Amino acid sequence: MMRIAAVTLRRATGAPIKTNTGNYMFTEAVYRNLDAQVEWVGFRFTPEAVNEKFDAVIVPAANWLNANSDFADLARRIEQLTIPVTCVGLGTQAPSLDSLEVDISPSALDLARVLSHKNASISLRGEFTRAVLARHGITNTVVTGCPSLYMDVAARSDDGANGGIVLQGTRYVMARPVLRRKLLDNDIFRIAGRGNYDIVYQSEKLEIAYLDGTGREGWEQAAHDSGLPQLYGFDSAPAMRDYLELRGRVFTNIDSWSDYLKTKTAVVGSRLHGAILALNSGVPALLLPHDSRTRELIDFAGIPTADPDTVLDVRNARVTLPGNLAEMVRAYRDRRARNKRIYQDFLAANGLAFRDSRPEHDRAGLLAVS
Repeated sequence: MMRIAAVTLRRATGAPIKTNTGNYMFTEAVYRNLDAQVEWVGFRFTPEAVNEKFDAVIVPAANWLNANSDFADLARRIEQLTIPVTCVGLGTQAPSLDSLEVDISPSALDLARVLSHKNASISLRGEFTRAVLARHGITNTVVTGCPSLYMDVAARSDDGANGGIVLQGTRYVMARPVLRRKLLDNDIFRIAGRGNYDIVYQSEKLEIAYLDGTGREGWEQAAHDSGLPQLYGFDSAPAMRDYLELRGRVFTNIDSWSDYLKTKTAVVGSRLHGAILALNSGVPALLLPHDSRTRELIDFAGIPTADPDTVLDVRNARVTLPGNLAEMVRAYRDRRARNKRIYQDFLAANGLAFRDSRPEHDRAGLLAVS
């Protein structure tokens, strides 16, 4: 069997959580959906050792084409590889799809160029990213979306559940100036708190530090100083803590995350991978776009979406699902089946073979934090 080195995160590391947990989705997809023996080597691998031990390299990427990425070291390492290197799911980070004049760091562009020379083509997240790279002379690209789109989990067998709506917002830093900004995600967090909705976290450091148990010492003071309770509509850090105890969840295990979502009515928010996991688990999901990354995946994959103003009622702390959500979910499933063939053909053109996920087998031995 082919041996493939995975330049990516370790699988399901548990607490403390030091990464956006959505990253486990596209990481796990390469382990589950390549017909090969896939082994982690990380981002600081030794090129000579990888050349000697493996037949090929897989690089599951994300929105790496942005102004702040520093991929100089990774580009140097990949350039020294003599075996085939396949990059899947490379994307652009920009405020919107309105302009192809995207600010991308020189090292991120260097990495894209190196990857483009290492195999037949690069897999991209959407048409916007393809157009951006074409402006920089990189044209051997195929739009496949994110590899997590094609990772099956054990789907819900019934027609629905009544566990309520789960919200998902996006935030990487928390400070009082955030409270003054008009942001979609601020609305999501406020509705979650005031409406007492369940919420799943992926990168919100303060909330995750409390939930995974690694940052509880001094947590209430840190929450107060940052303005976190006010973001949710609470008047004190203890009230914020009580909400997290009751409604907050964070997962590093894809299957535990999926099992939780399968008890819920629907998932609504700005988190791409949370929406994909819900949909692939048989749970309706609505992805509210807030940047180019989410918008181009919605366009390519047909992920259900809606105007946030028709879904989120901040004044009354209420979420209303669109009447055509079931229709949008069916359309997503049809589009997913067609796009899966594109992804399979891309892998084959790059010397790799796709295999369907085996949910009951794949879930064995992975850690969970919830």
